[in-house]
Formats: sequence, C-alpha cells, structure tokens
Amino acid sequence: MKKEVRFLLLFLIMASSVCAQQQPDSIRRMRLREVEVQEKKKRLRADSIPAGLRLEGSLIETPQNIVSVSSALVAEQGGLVMKDIVRNASGVHMGYNTNLFDGSATIFIRGFPAPTYVNGLLQRTTIDDAAIIEQVEFIKGPAGFLASAGEPGGTVNITTKVPLQRRVRSVEIAGGSFGMWRASVDLGSMIKTKGFSWRMNAAYQQERSFLDFLQTKKYVLAPVVQYNFSPRTSVLLEYNLLRASSAGGSGLNKVGTDEEIRHARIADNFAGDPGLPGSYGETQSVRFLFNHALSKSWKLVAQGRYTSTPAETWYLFSANQSPVNFINDTTRRLPVRNHSTGQVVASQLYVKGVFNTGTAIRHYLMTGVDFNYARDVYNYTTGQYSFYFDRRQPVYGLHTDSVRMLKAAADQVDENNWASAYAYDMIHVGEAWRINIGGRYTRNTRPGKELQQAFSPRLGITWLLRSNLSVYALYDQSFIPQTGSDFDKNLFKPLLGNDFELGVKGDWFNKRLSTTVTGYRIIKNNMLVADPEHRRFRKQIGQVKSTGVEVDVMGQITDRFTVSANYSYTDAVISKDTKPANVGTALPFMPQQNINTWLQYSIPVSTARLRLSLGQRTAIRPGTYTPDLYLPDYTLFDAGASWDAGKWYVRIVAENITNRRYFSSGDILIGSVYPDVKTTYYIDGTPINFKAFAGIRW
Repeated sequence: MKKEVRFLLLFLIMASSVCAQQQPDSIRRMRLREVEVQEKKKRLRADSIPAGLRLEGSLIETPQNIVSVSSALVAEQGGLVMKDIVRNASGVHMGYNTNLFDGSATIFIRGFPAPTYVNGLLQRTTIDDAAIIEQVEFIKGPAGFLASAGEPGGTVNITTKVPLQRRVRSVEIAGGSFGMWRASVDLGSMIKTKGFSWRMNAAYQQERSFLDFLQTKKYVLAPVVQYNFSPRTSVLLEYNLLRASSAGGSGLNKVGTDEEIRHARIADNFAGDPGLPGSYGETQSVRFLFNHALSKSWKLVAQGRYTSTPAETWYLFSANQSPVNFINDTTRRLPVRNHSTGQVVASQLYVKGVFNTGTAIRHYLMTGVDFNYARDVYNYTTGQYSFYFDRRQPVYGLHTDSVRMLKAAADQVDENNWASAYAYDMIHVGEAWRINIGGRYTRNTRPGKELQQAFSPRLGITWLLRSNLSVYALYDQSFIPQTGSDFDKNLFKPLLGNDFELGVKGDWFNKRLSTTVTGYRIIKNNMLVADPEHRRFRKQIGQVKSTGVEVDVMGQITDRFTVSANYSYTDAVISKDTKPANVGTALPFMPQQNINTWLQYSIPVSTARLRLSLGQRTAIRPGTYTPDLYLPDYTLFDAGASWDAGKWYVRIVAENITNRRYFSSGDILIGSVYPDVKTTYYIDGTPINFKAFAGIRW
C-alpha cells in the first residue's frame, strides 16, 4: 500500500506541474497548429536501421527481413506488453506462456524460440512494458551482426526510450476491463550539444484477471541520463526496473479432455487459490553507453549492461505432477514453488566507418568484440502436503502456512562465458548493388565443462532495381552455446543453424509505405525441445527444418489511411531424429499460417484528428507435440477510436469484440494424464475487453 501511495503522489505532482506551466492562449494555439503539422508527417514505420543493431544503411538495402514497430503504432493499438506487439510482424507468435511473468521469453519466430535483446545487448527478460519501449525490431533469420548468440529463426530487439532532439512531457492514465487501471509519465529534456540531458519514464498498473483469484500489480521506473562532452563524444547511463507481482497464484495452464473443455468455465482457475503465497517477477538492469566520433567517417562505440531477473512463482498441480486434473471430479492439489535468479553481463566494443576503394566502391565496415556472462539458478519445489478438492463443490482458501511447508530441493545452476570477435562489411558497388559480407568467431566456456566454439559466416546481396525497390538473397549461420543436460545427464551440444533467404522489398507513396515478401529455408541442428516423457527436462534432437513465406505491409497509403498487415506460412518439421517415427512431425506452438491486420483511418476535425481503427488476428493449425493434432484455429477482431487534439488525447481500444473463446497457446498429448486419452494443455485467450486512455502533452 505504501508503494502505491508513493506512486500516486508522484503522478499527482506531475499532473499539478502541468497546470503550473500553462502558457498564454496564443502560444497554445501556435503549438496546436505545430502538432497538427507534425501529425500529418508522422510515420508509423522506420526507414533506417536503429543504432542498437549496429548496421548502417536503410532497411531497403539490408539483405534481411527486419520489421520495426514504433511506439506510436503500439499506442494506437492499445499495446502494453510484448504479446500485444507481435501482431505487427509476420512469422511471429507467442509460444506456450504458462505463467504471468514470461513476458517476451516465449516469442517464436519462424517456428523457433527467439531470444530477446535490449539495445543490442542480451537480456533474459521476464517482464516487459510499453513505458520503456521506443520501438521493437523483429529480426527474421540469424542476427550474427547483433550479438555472439543468435537463433536461426530470428531475434527480438527492444530499443528503449532515451533523450531526444526535442523535449518530452506527457502524462497518461488508463482504465479497462477486469478492474485494470494504469498511470504513466514520460518526461525528458532536449539533447544538448554540450551538457546534460535526461529522460524519465515511470508507470504503475494493477488489474484483476478474467481468471478466478488472480490479481496483478506492476511498477516501472526507467531514468536515463546523457552527457555530451561535445557533438562528437557522449556518455549515457540508463536504469530500468520492472517488477510485477500477483496474488492468488501465477499459473495460466489448464488441462482437460475434449469433453471437460466443452463444459469448463473460462474463469476456472484450479491452479490458483486465495491462500497461495504471493508471486513476483522482476527485471533490473543498468546500461552504460559511450559514443565517440574518431573522425567524420569513423566512430567508436562501447556499451555494457548488467541485468538481474529474480522471480518466485506459486501455483497448484495435481498430486500426479500434472496441471490440475480430475478423476470422478476430484483431485488432490499440490503446492508448487518455482524460484529463480538470473544474472547477465553483456558488453560490446566496436568501431564502424566508411571508406572507398576506387571510384565506384564504398565500404561501410564494422568490427568489434563482445563478451557475455550468464548465470541462472533454478529451484523447483513441491509441498509436503496435498489438499483434497472436488470441482462439483469447490472450496477455496488454503491455509498459507500449510502451503509453505515444502520438500527439500537442490538448486540447478547453469553458467556460461562466451566471447566473440567479428567483422562485417556492407559494400556499395555503384548505385545498384549492395554486398554484405562478414563473419563472427565465438568461443564459449562453461565452468568445469567442455569448450564450445564456431565460426559463423554471413553473405548477403541486394540489387536495387530502383531507389524504392530491391531484391535480396542471404546466407547466414548461427551459433548458440547450450546450457544444461537432458534427463540422462548428457550435456547439450551447441546449436548450429543455417538460413537461406530470398526477398523483395519496396517503398511506396513517397516512402510512407513499405512492403516485404520473403521466402526462406532454415536448417537447425542440435535443437532443444521439451521432453514430454520427463517434465521439466529438455531433450536434444537431431535436426529441424523450417520453410516458409512471409509478407509484411506497414505504413501510410495516404495522410489519412494507415495499415499494418502481414501473412506467414511456416512449415517447421523434424527432419532427423533418433526415432524415425518423429521425422516429418510438425514443431509445436507455431501456427502453420498467421494473418494479422490493423487498419486506421484518420479524419481531420479543425485542429484535432479523429482516428478509427479495425484489426484482425488469425491463427491456422497451431502445432503441438502430437503428430497431426492441432489446436483449434481462431480469428479475433479488434477495434479502436481516438481523438487527438495535439495537447491532449483520448483513446479506446476493444479486443476480441465478438467474444470468441480461443486458446492463445497450448499443446496436445496422448496418455499423459489418462491412458490412451487425448489431453489438451491450454491457455485460455482473453475474452472481450476494452482499454481506455487519456493523456496530456505540454
């Protein structure tokens, strides 16, 4: 309660400062007109590659499918967390998100889990929030240019909010379904040629779930300070704190036969109880960034980040160590406590510059070194006692002291040190050709374990048919050091992946609208998947192939009409396995087809703008671990409306407006609970809901 009061006082102070700094009417009218002009020019897509990705040049020149989603588009869609943002990129889907604090850790790209980076640095996030997000890059295919460890399917990079070339002052409040309310503030000074600049983002949010008992709270605090010694040299220091807590449990996972699912309430939450201890997840990080222009053509960049991600979650299983299931409508519920602490130290030092060889060849060279250290400690414990439960006459309210009586359990520790050196050259040959060539050597050591090392080459070619139309081809490799071992104590081998990709990119309507059509084939060796025969363990199969087609359309067709639309076909299957029967089996969690759209029409009204939006999300044949069995298809519809008067705005977004019941993720197994019976493990998607926002800028 004290923390809530402090946050409320902070927002009241911010709001009062707005009133204290009112300007004369003539100045207000001038600023409204300025905002209107800016709104007409505002684009919801990026033309260039963000600095965190290190590469130079425009997206149309880059031989890779990179989708950049701006915070402006996220806001128009009412997005608050990563699961709200993935709709804007093809081939991206949230995987099996079994607890409240998974955040971006369960994103799948092209059929494979995607690691998360923040400003180009590895971060094993457990929580995310729009308050810190300036934009999100979905990098399809390997990202060896980004960091030493990268998946062949793709990578997610979050670019955080830092000081801008303009002053930032805004406060926003929001409310919505299930008792949701939120307050956020974004304040910042303009970057100075010499001297200090700063930016501060903070947010507080609380809500009840549509599931019984679950209530969550979240705090966000993200100050940034930058000092410019001169136009050539600057230092930035950033701190991020994101902490979420829940009462009544943390599990989202449900299980049932087809008959049980048909008769289940969507609000049923047998994994939760008012007597469970509180759960929490936290991400704290500190980043240091140093930029120095060595000359007009060369630049030195050094940055480092320390991240800590502690978490403790409580939920209930049945005594058979499976999500709560029933025999003759009764079971014994067993408390489960998961505790983890994660630490990541990531650092980079690189130099990039421009030089010519001859009159027609220009080089954009980048070379540097990375160092990463990660240590994760896991502890899974069950209760000493299980508690009788009858779903026909449910009685809730376990005694918290009894729940806390746990069996002894040992910590599981995973630790990695990996370092790499790399060089990449984007070669401009005349006006029409771009050749991207380079490679990275990575060396990973694990305390008391074997050495893992690899060289990962990259070759890409872009042909600019016109200044706004290009064709590209890419061959890239990825290397991922693996931690842990399987059920039989066999250490995991490093993951090796190969990506072959062809694509066509276009910029239309004076570069306001971008389109990308991509075809790819990924071969991934030594892949890790969950072991369905030994819960909480993984196994390493021989090889997986993913083949697919992606279409992305994003931007403005006219000053009034904006679109974000995408389509993906993903055929990801096991191609080699010790069990021949598994060959040809589809990989779980990724739908075979995804279709997403968000259309917005803007109507000028005097000095304001009315915006009307309509969105759609479709998933076809979401895969499971059982061959030829898929989760049900679904199509959801969303809608929104906003009134933006420049200095103030209101926005309302409604999701799943047809109130369709669907599974946001899940799996199907045969005989896992009942002999020879198909059992579905599933996460219920959110029913019809709305969010309303009101904000002021000054």
